[in-house]
Amino acid sequence: NTQPGDPSMKRICFTLLTTLFCAGLNAQSSDAAKTGVQPEFGFVLDAIAINSDAEGTTADLRMAELSVSSRIDPLGRAFAILEFPSAEEVHIPEAVMVFDGLGDGWEIRAGRSLLDFGKWNTTHMHDLPTPNADPVRTALFGGALSGTGLEVHRWWAQGDTPIRFSFGAWPSVGAHSHSAHGHEEEHGHGGSGITSGVDGPMSLSDWSFSGRLASQMDFGANGWWQWGLSCFSSQQGLAGEWHNEDNVGTGEEEEGEAFGLGARTFGVDLSLRTNSLGDEGWNSFTLEYWRHLQDGAHAEGVGVTDYEIEEGEELQGAWLTAEHGFSKSWSGGAHAAWWEESHEEGEPLETALRYGIFINRHFSEFQRLRFSLEQLEEPDEEPSQVLSIQWSTFLGKHRHGLDW
Repeated sequence: NTQPGDPSMKRICFTLLTTLFCAGLNAQSSDAAKTGVQPEFGFVLDAIAINSDAEGTTADLRMAELSVSSRIDPLGRAFAILEFPSAEEVHIPEAVMVFDGLGDGWEIRAGRSLLDFGKWNTTHMHDLPTPNADPVRTALFGGALSGTGLEVHRWWAQGDTPIRFSFGAWPSVGAHSHSAHGHEEEHGHGGSGITSGVDGPMSLSDWSFSGRLASQMDFGANGWWQWGLSCFSSQQGLAGEWHNEDNVGTGEEEEGEAFGLGARTFGVDLSLRTNSLGDEGWNSFTLEYWRHLQDGAHAEGVGVTDYEIEEGEELQGAWLTAEHGFSKSWSGGAHAAWWEESHEEGEPLETALRYGIFINRHFSEFQRLRFSLEQLEEPDEEPSQVLSIQWSTFLGKHRHGLDW
């Protein structure tokens, strides 16, 4: 096995990048009918500076991202995303073969990808309406849900209304997120949020499953609105941590890893966008609401070094974003997030808030500067103001994810 900072990992990534780059140059300089495969490349640089009451002032290149995509044959296409958090590590959050030539609206995605789960889960951080990650998704799940497995999609029309559904089966899932200093991910054992892990041979009950149903309809003279329903379930395929405070200082095991945990999640999202007929103005609104229940592990008593699985409390959260486009160059908006947290067994749930405003300056479709001022209010913490300045640069073809 290789670690992100190992020389062997760097050699592998360098070889892969060189091969892809040379293949792309060769394909782009050749006759498309002869080569068949023609990779398209995209590159994103996402830098951010943050000043907060709690953390002080920081600045970093949060992410450099390389995307490679190509049609393989009439049956399918493929794409991969390579991330370089803080320009020091290499991660591959997505590497997917998409069989979109099956006909009758069917599509199969196989590989490692972000789950089709809510409005924002397939959206990378630099494409979100705010400079920082979705606070509700981060609090409830640990970040955007990603997994390795199979996802089936189907598009069809009910009259004039397009409808899409998806169903995913995942032997491995985890939470994928980025901090101001780069990358945070839980794929496998330990950690917080949704993390897959088994102790022994894997069975079908250790898999996780996801689903989504969505539709989009016209709104007014020049707009649309969209609704979506999403769910996620794992019977016993998740892992977590347990801790026994009674064993602290006794020489007995105080903490460890727990297996056989489950989770059940349901979400609703609504989106609306209108475009002005007289100028370049536009408006956009999105609301996501979640109900999330996840098992935990607990050990109590001096000398007790084994854990018991206990059903956690159901937590709720919602994130509302609103943005107005003044022109092609300027836009601004606001967002508000609310979620519940459980800290002590038997104690009432506590709530947290994160809300703020943001202004975007688009110098072109390839350069964006964003200013954001937010207020963060969490249980047992002093309220904190967060000022963020984000600069994002897009080179080449910038494609990934599902927009509905």
